[in-house]
Amino acid sequence: MKYMIRFLIAILVIGVVCAGVFDYWVRTIKTTNATPQEFIIAGAGDEGGRDSLFDVGQNIEGERLINSRYYFYYHAWRNKLRGRLQAGTYIIQPESSLTEISDLFVSGEIKEVKREEVQLTFKEGLTLEEYGDVLKEGNMPYEEFLALALEPSAEIQEDFPFLPADKSLEGYLFPETYNFFVNADADAIIRKMLTTFEQRVSLSVREGLIAAGRDLDEVMILASVVEGEVREGSDRNLVAGIFTNRIVEGMALQSDATIDYIKGIPEIKHTLEDIAIDSPYNTYKYAGLPPGPINNPSLESILATINPADTPYFFFLNNATTGETVFAETYAEHLINKDQNGL
Repeated sequence: MKYMIRFLIAILVIGVVCAGVFDYWVRTIKTTNATPQEFIIAGAGDEGGRDSLFDVGQNIEGERLINSRYYFYYHAWRNKLRGRLQAGTYIIQPESSLTEISDLFVSGEIKEVKREEVQLTFKEGLTLEEYGDVLKEGNMPYEEFLALALEPSAEIQEDFPFLPADKSLEGYLFPETYNFFVNADADAIIRKMLTTFEQRVSLSVREGLIAAGRDLDEVMILASVVEGEVREGSDRNLVAGIFTNRIVEGMALQSDATIDYIKGIPEIKHTLEDIAIDSPYNTYKYAGLPPGPINNPSLESILATINPADTPYFFFLNNATTGETVFAETYAEHLINKDQNGL
């Protein structure tokens, strides 16, 4: 009899040891994902508004986080997890133990899924076409972007009432370094740029223009011409003042930047044929402002155009070698400056 008791005790001890070993083994089972993986416990189900343990186990196996859902079921039973799992989106790190992911589900420590982003820089003075080139290099939807920027939707027009009617978005897509989600569509890209414009060219600035009887679109057109002509901060105000003087006197702007826009390529010096091109954007041929912006100008050029310098100058040129801007009051002085600067 005593041998039988000893035998039963031995079996019991072995069983307890084996159960302990199995329990430890299950608790330390590692997930098989090689990279952080999203896992969702739905917010609807048969257990207090959550997925059931049965659903969670099936999903863990189905998404190949563990080899068998039955390990999870055993662990859940052993640790009384029924009714304790929190709905949400979780990030399962590589080689997490079954205990770690179970604790995560119970704690409800939801970690937001970080969506992949791409960072792109749109420099001051770029055109819509050049914006498209930047997007193309970033593997973003550049063709859709160009189509929507050239013909903005009624929804965009309605949501951004400062935009001129029946025109492209040239001039209003603020130059900046942006972070876009890699799957962002053209509408999202454009809205982010317009929102940035709305923030940088503040409501008070726009209301100030209205109070002064000035049109934002005319400001943006002239600012783009200023941007195309000169990049130095102090010179922007002077050049804006010169163009303002010429407009007041009914003179043509004679901006080389508008010829560059027509031709699609920047050139140091234009020919007589260039300045004779018949285009409404040719400010040598037609007085006044061109019909729209010729690029997307910087905030500095916009503010310089809003507050142009009070200057006696009517002419200027840029030295192609030094980048210096040279000013003149009369055309005779301007001709001398051109000769001295190799133009």
